[in-house]
Amino acid sequence: MHAWFAAFVDTRYSVVVPIIGVQGFQWAIDNDKWQARVDSIKPLFEEARIDSGKSEIDAEVVKKVWDKIAPGMASQFDAPYSVPLIAPRPLLLLNGADDPRCPVLGLQEPASKATEAYAEAGSADKFKFIAEPGVGHRMTASMVKEASDWFDRFL
Repeated sequence: MHAWFAAFVDTRYSVVVPIIGVQGFQWAIDNDKWQARVDSIKPLFEEARIDSGKSEIDAEVVKKVWDKIAPGMASQFDAPYSVPLIAPRPLLLLNGADDPRCPVLGLQEPASKATEAYAEAGSADKFKFIAEPGVGHRMTASMVKEASDWFDRFL
């Protein structure tokens, strides 16, 4: 995730390979797929729930937390807007196809927009998205191999 955020604001990142971190934060809120990400840092969301006077964490609480701790993360800096900004620098997105924290369905729009941005930049070969079948939120040996090959190719 940090590679993605850093690269869209700092062009010194010449090749970018975020592994299991890119997600559509607003997509997750809109599609009720935020629970796994929230559960990974639940005490923060519990405090926000209490502060909001709610009996349970809901999409409104989630949105408020994202807006507070990382303003813009679920809006202008979210994946559909920020991932395409990395073009034309080489970008490989690696994800588990069954990752509940970074659902693949939430990456369809960012990947589509990135594909367009790379094509418009004449760099279609510098963007690739791989969702490894049967893998959740974990890095695998094949992801490491793909990342290494990508760096070898473009550095």
